Order: sequence, then structure tokens, then C-alpha cells
Amino acid sequence: MKCFIRMLFMTGLLGFLIVSPAWSQKSGFGLGIIAGEPTGIDGKYWLSGSTAIDAGAAWSFVDHPHFQVQGDFVFHNFSVLKRTFEVTKGELPLYYGIGARLRIQHENQFGLRFVGGVSYIFDNAPVDIFLEVAPIMNLIPSTELDLSAAAGIRYWFK
Repeated sequence: MKCFIRMLFMTGLLGFLIVSPAWSQKSGFGLGIIAGEPTGIDGKYWLSGSTAIDAGAAWSFVDHPHFQVQGDFVFHNFSVLKRTFEVTKGELPLYYGIGARLRIQHENQFGLRFVGGVSYIFDNAPVDIFLEVAPIMNLIPSTELDLSAAAGIRYWFK
């Protein structure tokens, strides 16, 4: 599994180094990988300059191995982190939103995700990187709290 993740990361990095035209990641569709709890594929589609739908299909090998799908509606704030960090190239938006997760295993679970994170949108490349944390309130089959955290990279298609 580690070899597969390294290969995906190196492919993304190579794509970033090769492509350098002016690019904006505030529109269109991005596809990439997430690594953490869980690890898998992530896609994001911008609805406007500040809202997007983010979805993922991922695997977890912690405790009881399982597959999960998740989707979130997220808002982006492009000014809050500019006051704290001096970003001269690219953008550093804070994002937050709500979504759902379906965990598929011997006893399926469904829950609400409350996601928050930060992404770095590169100035001259069709790539962004992100870190996110998502507390989850499982509702089915029982009510309990869970947590998801991941880092990722996405390539943006035009």
C-alpha cells in the first residue's frame, strides 16, 4: 500500500513540475488523492468562487478494515488566513462545511461530517494541496462520534 501511495504522490508531483501555465483552481473539477484516515481518491467541483462540492472514495485499515464514500458541501474564506500569514503567491483559503459519510463493512454506518480544513492553491500550476479534519456523528446503526483526518493533493482539469 505504501508503494502505491508513493507512486500516486510522485505522479502528482511530476505533473506539477511539468505543467506551469497560469491557472485558477476556483472553477472546474479537480481529482487527486487523500492520505490519512481514510486513504483514497478525492474529487472537488467548484459551484462558485467560494463554494464547492468535495467527495471521496477511500479505504481504512484501522481497527476494522472498511471502504467508505463521503461527500461535503464546503464554503471557502479567502481572507481570514491572509491576515495571519503573508502569502505572496497562490492562495490559502480556509474551508468548512457539512456532508455525509457511508462506511461499508460488516455493519454499515451512516453519519454526518462536519469538515474543516485549509488548502494551498498554487499560482501557476493546476494543483492544490490540502489538510482537513472532519468530526463525524454516526447516526445509523447507532449514534456515536468518530473522527477523520487527511492530507491530499489534486490536479485541476479545465
